[in-house]
Amino acid sequence: MPTGLRSMPALTCRDLRASAQALSRSFGFELAGFWADGDAPPHFAILRLGDVTLALHQSDEPAGSPGFAAYLYIDDAESLAELALAQGALIDGPLDQPWRCREVRYTDRDGNQIVFAQDLAPGPEGPGL
Repeated sequence: MPTGLRSMPALTCRDLRASAQALSRSFGFELAGFWADGDAPPHFAILRLGDVTLALHQSDEPAGSPGFAAYLYIDDAESLAELALAQGALIDGPLDQPWRCREVRYTDRDGNQIVFAQDLAPGPEGPGL
């Protein structure tokens, strides 16, 4: 049986550089790079926050369906919220949830909802379980 190693949610955005900059400034993501096809402008970016990887894909199509587009596990929801608020990001949380996670919710300029979750009771079942 194969073992999952990591995941990389991909969010749709209308302005690739502005979206990457907002995530970097507000939450501390580091830009791994921009990618393009040939001589065209970049249409894809990868960002990292520790071991969490997030992709951005530029498109004129609307963002995903309602609900969260990415659920990212972090180690300290309070610190992340303080950073985001200090940078002017509009967030909800941190809020403790019944599934034993402390969440910070952010909706980007394209309507993608990103949830940053701190596992409050880590155990062998996995994060938040």
